[in-house]
Amino acid sequence: MLQARTWCVKALRIQSRRLNTTNVTNIKSLEDLARLGSLDNVDPELVRRLINERTNQLNTQNELDMLKQIQADEKQQQQVVLKKFVRPMWIVLLLSSFFYLGGHYIWWKLEYDEREIELHKQVQALQQELDEAVKQRQNPVAVEESSSSSSVLSDNKSHNGRKWYYGWLW
Repeated sequence: MLQARTWCVKALRIQSRRLNTTNVTNIKSLEDLARLGSLDNVDPELVRRLINERTNQLNTQNELDMLKQIQADEKQQQQVVLKKFVRPMWIVLLLSSFFYLGGHYIWWKLEYDEREIELHKQVQALQQELDEAVKQRQNPVAVEESSSSSSVLSDNKSHNGRKWYYGWLW
């Protein structure tokens, strides 16, 4: 008599499950499951479905984060590729400008030397002509005047007896 009837105990369990299933129908997320005291009265299919939904959400979120990370890495790699070329481009620019300016300096130096040689020859010719004019002036009885020396003398006479260098200095 102390033993309870098995069919009554089973009926009470089923009835308590039915009562608790009304509370279970309010479960719509894993947070709701976490608020429950135990999962004994919760349908395993509901738990599996909620876990699968949350897993799918997290998977899509992780995929989006991974795509964003891949795009950020790709942009960073493009910047790194450009940074690899900046220093060599500066080196090429500086070296090419150095060689260009060096070549230009050499060209100007050669032009200057060539012009200096031309002017030196011209000075030599004028000095020789001047020496001839001075000799002819000192020796009025000179042998054969050249046409260039006579033109120099005629220029000197046209300046009213002034020396030839007065025109240059004063």
